[in-house]
Parts: sequence; structure tokens; C-alpha cells
Amino acid sequence: MSWNGYTDKILAAGLKSAVIYGKKGGLWGASGNPAITAQEVTTIVNGFSNPNGLRATNAKVGGVKYIVLQITENAIYGKQGTNGFCATLTNQCVIVGFYDKTLQPGKANIAVENMGDYLRENNY
Repeated sequence: MSWNGYTDKILAAGLKSAVIYGKKGGLWGASGNPAITAQEVTTIVNGFSNPNGLRATNAKVGGVKYIVLQITENAIYGKQGTNGFCATLTNQCVIVGFYDKTLQPGKANIAVENMGDYLRENNY
């Protein structure tokens, strides 16, 4: 399966778009026209090692500022109005999924984090 197959599975859970980027850069897969730049992904990845820095500035994605609600060891949650994102970090990549008011944030988070769990279990 191509990497887009993994992002397509995230969209099947009701998210609007999703991306997988390598931790060292480079787009691996994308579905649903996500509006996120490589620099914005780098900022999110850096938020895992420097959570206070990301909390202080919040996350800008697609030119839109998201309030960072929570940062855990493997996940970052952001919200902007009724829209939001969940990012999860694996050994080799970061997955970012975007949702809107049509999907409950918890369901979006589960879809993204389950994909992260799957990739971690398979050494990605």
C-alpha cells in the first residue's frame, strides 16, 4: 500500500484531510487537500521536544492559528473554532489529521492515534 492508502484510511473515519511527513522532512502521503506546509510540520514535530515553546506560540497550520490544547508524549491536539487537528509522532514520521464540526474531536483523535500506533508497531 502506498502512504496515501494510510491517509485515506484516516479520512474514512470522517476527517477532512491528513498528511504523513517524515520526521526529517519530506511528504510521504496526503489525502483530502490538507493545507499544511513542511515548515508548519517541522514546528509541530519540534513541539514534541519543546512543548512549552509550541504552547506559547500555538500552532499555525495553513496560515490559520490553532490553539494548542494538549501535548502528550505522542500526540498534539489543536483547535480553531469548530475545526481542529491531531498530530501523532512515530519513530520515523508524524501524522497530522484535520477535522471540522461534522466529527467529534475524540473520534478524530482516535483515528489519527490508531494509525500512529499501527505504524509504531511496524517500526515506522
